[in-house]
Amino acid sequence: MAEVIVNDKVKRGETLKDVLDGEFYKEGANIVIIKGIKKEAEATRKFLVKTNKGNITIAVTEDNEASNFFLKNYKKFVKKVRWISHFDIAFGPTRIDLDVSDKERVFNKWDVLLSLSGLDKDEGHLVFITKKTSGIYGLEEPKIGRVVGGKWVLSNLGLKDYIIDIEPISEEKELVDYIVTTDLNTKLEDGWKIITYFEAEFFEVPSATEHCLAIMENHEFKIDEYTNTFIANASLKGLKIEEGNLVDRDRGVITVRNFGDGEGKVFIYKESRSSSLSHTVVGKVRKGMELIDFSETGTLTVKTVPERLCTIGLEVEKAIEMFEKHGIEVEVEGKGIVVEQEPEYTLNVLKEKKVKLKAISKENIITITLYDDKAPITSWYFRRTTGLTTKRVGKLHVYFKHKDIVMFKGNPDYAKGLLPENTPENVVKGLEIGVSNMVSRYKGMIGVRLSDHDKFGPTGESFEKTNIVGRVLENWEFLKKVRTGEDIYILLKK
Repeated sequence: MAEVIVNDKVKRGETLKDVLDGEFYKEGANIVIIKGIKKEAEATRKFLVKTNKGNITIAVTEDNEASNFFLKNYKKFVKKVRWISHFDIAFGPTRIDLDVSDKERVFNKWDVLLSLSGLDKDEGHLVFITKKTSGIYGLEEPKIGRVVGGKWVLSNLGLKDYIIDIEPISEEKELVDYIVTTDLNTKLEDGWKIITYFEAEFFEVPSATEHCLAIMENHEFKIDEYTNTFIANASLKGLKIEEGNLVDRDRGVITVRNFGDGEGKVFIYKESRSSSLSHTVVGKVRKGMELIDFSETGTLTVKTVPERLCTIGLEVEKAIEMFEKHGIEVEVEGKGIVVEQEPEYTLNVLKEKKVKLKAISKENIITITLYDDKAPITSWYFRRTTGLTTKRVGKLHVYFKHKDIVMFKGNPDYAKGLLPENTPENVVKGLEIGVSNMVSRYKGMIGVRLSDHDKFGPTGESFEKTNIVGRVLENWEFLKKVRTGEDIYILLKK
């Protein structure tokens, strides 16, 4: 029997399976086993330049007199902005006791230099190049490195701004003997350290936090992207994240990308990076960073603090039980299945300590299936439009009803990429769900036909303009009763 440490607890067993009893772990997820650690310090060549407007990260890439001077004297450049031009920004002055040169050099955007203004050693400056330029900077080889983070900070600096501090970024390299496994029959040895989960604490921006809690609701975080700097989950890529904040992305920080390529992706950082307008910081890993450090693929077990308090799709009794466990006052309208919750976001519920729920009978909720294999793009559009990306029950607004057609309002922002897929050929079967594709001027409209038709789809469009995305399975009779302007609720059967 081997004696090991599992999530900071001493246990004994022959295999992983023997020591996982009572541990927080989702079957099939990664487990990190650290057999031993040996640390070797490496000389750092990255620095965090802290200004009153934010942090700039620079990497010393050159091996010359100027870079050697900076590595030994970087604290001397904790100064105010001395000048701002169309090409550069300088902090100083300080004395740089190096040989003077009037040689002209060419520099690229984001180069970092040391400069002797007027060829005077007492007029030394730390210079950031903001546009490709050539000039005389007073040294034979002025360039010391490059800006690698916080470039946006430079554009926000003015003549009254200043450097607060300059610190080396620790690059202590851990030479770790470890394995990442899902094999519970792995034989154990004395002294091994075993990590089965990580703990994520959320404390910022309620809507963006809810986005993360929805991804992690089943205590799983799937790795879709891996780099030396971060791991990321892209399961809700494409969802709009409105809020942004300027908080530094320190090691262990959790962010959601809020615009641009990859909007909606969730990142967990292994290395510190400066704040970014395109990333909303929502929380931090408080325990189990080893899982993030060493896992390149697979799924990780995660415990969130707080747990998600979204009861949409649950029976009223279970919803009340969940809230009362957290000391939340509950007001309920109706009976059956919860379809709406106010406040909607977990952080707001915990802050206000009370919540209002709307429930309806299960017979008034339409159960559907989606054709993810035949119409993946349209299925994703349908989920985004109805809210089924992050909720158990979705909602559609009745736009138009005529005879056997019920049409629902779409989302123009999400409909831009609706290429034709799974278009009908000879007939559209009754109860099939259709979405107008990009061939139609009304792309994104959603509809259901209650009977078969051999010419027009569920949105009243011809077949080439119609993507069949799914089918109504249960409670379709309720569609006969709905009226224009009403909302209907949808339950996805998986």
